[in-house]
Amino acid sequence: MSAYPQRALGEFLQLQQDEEPIERDRTYVTAGIYSHGRGLFRKPPIEGSETSYSRYTKLHEGQFVYSKLFGWEGATALVGPEFDGLYVSHEFPTFRINAAMALPSYVGYLAQWNGLHSLLKDKGTGVGSRRQRVGVGRLLATPVPLPDLGEQRRIVTSLHSAISVLNNINQKRAWATKLREALRESVFAGERDTIPVRIGDVLSLERIPVDPDADKYYVQIGIRSFGNGIFHRDKMLGSELSKLRYFQIRPNRLIVSNIMAWEGAIAVSAGDDADCIGSSRFLSYKRSGDVDIRYLNYYFQSENGRAAIRSTSTGTVVRNQTLSIKDFEQLVVSLPSHEKQRLVSDLLDTSKMLRQFSLRQDIGASQLRTSLLAAAFSGQL
Repeated sequence: MSAYPQRALGEFLQLQQDEEPIERDRTYVTAGIYSHGRGLFRKPPIEGSETSYSRYTKLHEGQFVYSKLFGWEGATALVGPEFDGLYVSHEFPTFRINAAMALPSYVGYLAQWNGLHSLLKDKGTGVGSRRQRVGVGRLLATPVPLPDLGEQRRIVTSLHSAISVLNNINQKRAWATKLREALRESVFAGERDTIPVRIGDVLSLERIPVDPDADKYYVQIGIRSFGNGIFHRDKMLGSELSKLRYFQIRPNRLIVSNIMAWEGAIAVSAGDDADCIGSSRFLSYKRSGDVDIRYLNYYFQSENGRAAIRSTSTGTVVRNQTLSIKDFEQLVVSLPSHEKQRLVSDLLDTSKMLRQFSLRQDIGASQLRTSLLAAAFSGQL
């Protein structure tokens, strides 16, 4: 419950449609709105002759705009200077903000607030969530917290300061991700003094069959693509498992998905994977030669490693490229000394840990942003 007085949006928003007839020989730059209060985005240019609309609405800085079709999902935004002069269709009504009652910057934060999105969801019409259109009348009748201008300024200043910090965190996370990927590629591209080794000479396939008990619970593993590791599926009774064959998973094994390896679905199993099972689609390899399994895992996530994996996969459809065990074990890779493998693996392990920490920060930052907006409009900021 908000400590601020509630006012209908229609008390300070006035429909303002700057419509223009579309000229067939003119190029238009149009905009769309992301859901969940994430703002406007620029679409590719389009020729007037390529659209079925007869009119476009021009955006102006400081306007409020929303999507009739996805307003219930938070497709609401304030028009910033970078979108001034762009166009939208009639499905995106635009409104002038009465600055004597509401600061545009305050309305901009309202547009990001999931409390507003929830209210619009309740006001949608149509059967099925994807058809809950929000009409202009219903939008304008929606009540929102509206304190006096002085309190609005204080809220905007507080939110701007806090959210600027969160945005800075996100920028640094994106930079760190690019740096980590560049580091991995540079490490393998710059290797010298290596020896060509056949995979089958340093790894051996390990198959420990499991005969599922119908009354016992089992946890299956899965592997995320692009080197994002192993995950555990929900527990299932043996009677609920598919008809595939199942095998034990042991720690410190190179686990390879035979259907998604080409997309980086390869990982090293850890201690908490020891009680899990994997279907026949997951190949488990143990070390049988002078190799650091972590090094091979990171190599197969690199550009050259992914290309090597693709060369062992059969099938004409991308999503149907099954890994050939025989060809995989015949693969020849160039390995440095075992000590160098360990050093490289330790370096990339550290980089991976930093990435995981960064991802946790990002989740925290997103949750904190939501909490800040909730506190602001309830009068608790």
